[in-house]
Amino acid sequence: MAFSTTSDEQHSFPMNLSLVNVNNFVSSKLSGDKQSNNYSSWKQQMLCLIESQDLLRFVDGTIPPPQPPLITTTTDDGKTASSKEYVMWRTERLIKGWILGALDDTVLKTVANFASARDVWLELEKNFSEPKPAVADVPPQTQEEWHNYLPLYRATLMGEWDEAKRVIDRHPNAIKARIAFTLETALHIAVGTGKAIDFVEKLVDLMHDDLLGVKDELGYTALHVASLTGNTAAARILVGRRPDLLYVPSNVGEFPVHLAALSAHRETLWYLISETKDDVFPSPYLGETGLKLLCTVIDADIFDVALYLAGKYTHLATLKLENGNSGLRRIALKDSAFSSGRRPLKFRERFIYLLSRANTNLLRKHIHEQALYLVRCLCKNMECLDYRRASSIYVDVMLIAARLGVHEVIEEIVATFPAAIYSRDFYTRQYIFHLAVENRCEKVFNLIYQTSDHKHQYSDLTDSSGNTLLHLAARLAPPHKLNLVSGAALQMQREIQWFNEVEKFLHPYSRERPNNAGKTPKMVFTEEHIKLKANGERWMKDTANSCTIAAALIATVVFAAAITVPVRLHNIRRFRCHLSLHIHNFSIDVLIHPDFALCGRGFLYAALPKRLSIGLVTLFVSISFMMAAFSATLYLIFGQKQAWILIPVAALACLPVTSFVLLQFPLLVDVISNTYGRGIFDKQSDRPFY
Repeated sequence: MAFSTTSDEQHSFPMNLSLVNVNNFVSSKLSGDKQSNNYSSWKQQMLCLIESQDLLRFVDGTIPPPQPPLITTTTDDGKTASSKEYVMWRTERLIKGWILGALDDTVLKTVANFASARDVWLELEKNFSEPKPAVADVPPQTQEEWHNYLPLYRATLMGEWDEAKRVIDRHPNAIKARIAFTLETALHIAVGTGKAIDFVEKLVDLMHDDLLGVKDELGYTALHVASLTGNTAAARILVGRRPDLLYVPSNVGEFPVHLAALSAHRETLWYLISETKDDVFPSPYLGETGLKLLCTVIDADIFDVALYLAGKYTHLATLKLENGNSGLRRIALKDSAFSSGRRPLKFRERFIYLLSRANTNLLRKHIHEQALYLVRCLCKNMECLDYRRASSIYVDVMLIAARLGVHEVIEEIVATFPAAIYSRDFYTRQYIFHLAVENRCEKVFNLIYQTSDHKHQYSDLTDSSGNTLLHLAARLAPPHKLNLVSGAALQMQREIQWFNEVEKFLHPYSRERPNNAGKTPKMVFTEEHIKLKANGERWMKDTANSCTIAAALIATVVFAAAITVPVRLHNIRRFRCHLSLHIHNFSIDVLIHPDFALCGRGFLYAALPKRLSIGLVTLFVSISFMMAAFSATLYLIFGQKQAWILIPVAALACLPVTSFVLLQFPLLVDVISNTYGRGIFDKQSDRPFY
C-alpha cells in the first residue's frame, strides 16, 4: 500500500513501510570505489523502491524536509497517536534509513551526519554521478549537406518563406537538419529572430510533433529559444502543439520559464506561468528548481511575478541553495528596489526630477511597494521554520541589508523574528549597527532611535579587532558614500557629524577605550582624515579664489559706474553702487579669512559652513546690485533717447548673474542644507523596532 496523506493517516504511522525489505529492491550496496562505480544501477534500484511506495517527494525537493513536531494527539480509546507532522517526520526518517542501509561503510561515513534524506541523496548524486559527455565541436553535416542547407539558413534569418519552402521541397530532410554550428534547426533560428511569426507558423505546420522537441547544443528546444528572446507569439504556437515542452529542462536543468525570467521578458514569463502546471513532474515550481526561478525573477525586477510565486508556493521561502542564495537574500541585494536604496538627488537633479519625472516617480513608488510586500510575504512563509533553519537564512540577509542600507528589509525581518537583531558576522563579530556605521548607512543607524532601552546593549559592543561603534565612525567613509557630498570641506563636515552622533550613544568610558591596536577613536579619526582635511583646505582656497575673481570684476564695474553717474540727478543709483561695493568687500573678507589648516573639529562642523554661506549670499547680493547699477548707468548715458537699447542691456546684464548662480548656487544650497537642514539622523517613523 502506497503512502498518502489522507485524513486517517494523520493519526497513525503506516506500519506497512516498516515491513519493506530493502534487499528485495537493492541487490548490492553503493560502493565508494570510483573505478567500479555502481551508482547508476544502485540509483535506479533505490528509485524503484521509493517510487513504489509513492515517497519520491521526500528526496526530489517537492516538499521541504519535515521537522520533528512537539505536539501529539490522543485517540478515542485513550492511546497516544502521532500528529500529521510527526507521521511525515517518521516517514522521512525511514527513507533516510533505507538509503543509509544501502551504502557500504566507506560511503556511509561521508553522509551519515546529513540532516535529511534529500541532503544524503544530493550528496551521493554529486559525488558518484558520471558527468554527461560533451557535445563534439564539429559541424553537424557533411560538406555537401552544409552547402545544401545554407540557403535555408539565410532564408530563415531573413524570414523569406518562399525561398525556405523551395529548399525544403528539394531536400525534405532539411526541415529536421541541424543547419547551424551550435546544432540548431531551422525552427530554432526562426523563433530566435523574433519576427516573421507567419514563417514560424508555416514551418511548424510542416513538422511532426516529435521534431518540435529537438534540442540544440545547450539542450534548448525551440520553446527555450522563444522564452530567451521574448517571442511570445512563437511560444503560443509551440505550446499549442506540444504543451509538454514546458516541462523539458535544458542541459543545466533550466525550463523555458527560467529563461524568460533570465531575460526579463515579462509578457512571455506571465504566459509561460499561466500555461505551466504545478502538478506535472518535473515541475519548475518545486524544490531548488522553483527557488532558482524565484531568485531569477527577483533579479529581473519583475516583482509582481515574484509575489505570485512566493504567495502560491510558500515552501520556496524556506529553501536555500548550495551557494547560499535564498529568495530573501536576493531581494535584500536589490537595494535599488527600496526607497532607502535611492541615491539622494542633488539640487539641480531634484529640480529637473520634479518638473519632468512625475510618471517615473509613480512607477518607482509602485516598485518600492511591491518589493516591500515581497519581503513581508517571504518572512511570513518562513514562520514555520525552527530557529536553526530560519537563522541560517535571515542572518546573512540582515548583514547584507545593513551594509547596503536597506532598513526596510531589516525592519520586516526583526518584526517576524525579533532575535534577528542579534545577527552577527561570524568572522568580524560585527552586528548590524557596526556595519551601518562603517558603511555610513544612516537609515539603518536611525533604527536605533526607534529601539527601546535595549539599544544600550549594542552601544558598547566591540568587533573582533576591539573596535567600538565610535572607532568605526572615526574611519574614513567608503568612497561611494563620501562622494554623495560635494566638496572636500563639506565631506569633512559630514564625517564629523557621524562621529558626533555616534559618540552620543556610547558610555563615557567607551568613548576613550582603545582597540586591539591601542588606538582611541579620536586617534583613528585624525589618522584616517589627514588627506581629506588637506583636500578640504585646497577646495576652500579654490572656492575663495574663484569668488575673488568675480569680486574683482564687480569692483571694477561698480567703481566706474559710481564716478560716471552725476551726483545731483542720480543719488539712488550712486547709493546702489556704493552699497554693492561695500557688500562685495564684506563677502571677500568672510571667504578668505579662515585659516583652514588650523581649524579644529568644532570649527569645521559649524563655523566654516556658516562663513561660507554668508560669503556666498553677500556675493550674490553684490552681483545683483552691480548689474542694476551698471545697467542704469548705460541707460543714462546712451539710452535716454533710444529706448530699444534697454532690451540688449537687460539681456547682457542677466547673463553673468545667471551663469554665476547656476555654478555656485547649488553649492550654497548644499552648505545650508547640510549645516542648518533637518540632518540625516532622526527617527524615521513611529513604528517600534525592538
